[in-house]
Amino acid sequence: MFKSTSFQVRRPLVALVCMSSILVCGVAYSQPRPSLAIAHRCGGVGEGNLQQLKRQAHDFNLGFWMVEGPRGAYLADVPIQVKKGHKTVASFVADGPLCYLKAPAGSYTLVGIYKGELRSIRAHTGDMNVYLRW
Repeated sequence: MFKSTSFQVRRPLVALVCMSSILVCGVAYSQPRPSLAIAHRCGGVGEGNLQQLKRQAHDFNLGFWMVEGPRGAYLADVPIQVKKGHKTVASFVADGPLCYLKAPAGSYTLVGIYKGELRSIRAHTGDMNVYLRW
C-alpha cells in the first residue's frame, strides 16, 4: 500500500509538538502558586454564641468587631471585604458582631457596608480586637 510522504513527515512533527506542550504545561502547573486563602468565622449573636466563638480565637490570627453608635451596639448581616493592597482576597456576610480571620501574615483593609454607609479599617495579623464603627 502506498503511504504519503507528507504524512510520514508530519507525524513526527505532530508528536514533537504534543510532547513539547506536555512538558511546558507540566512545568507551569508544578510551580507553586501563591495563595491568600483566608478562613473566617463570624458570630456572637447571643451571649452563649459569643462565648463559644471567643473560645475559638486561638485558631485565628486577626479579630474584629462591627458596632454602631456611641454605645457600640452589636451588628450582624454586614457584608465584609478583606483587601490586601487593592485586591479583594475574601468577601462574606458577617452573621454576627465578631469575626475572626486566619490569614497569611501582613496587613489588610477590612471594608464593611451597613445601612448604605461604607467603613474601613486597617488591621494586621496579630490584631484581635479592632472595630469597624458606624
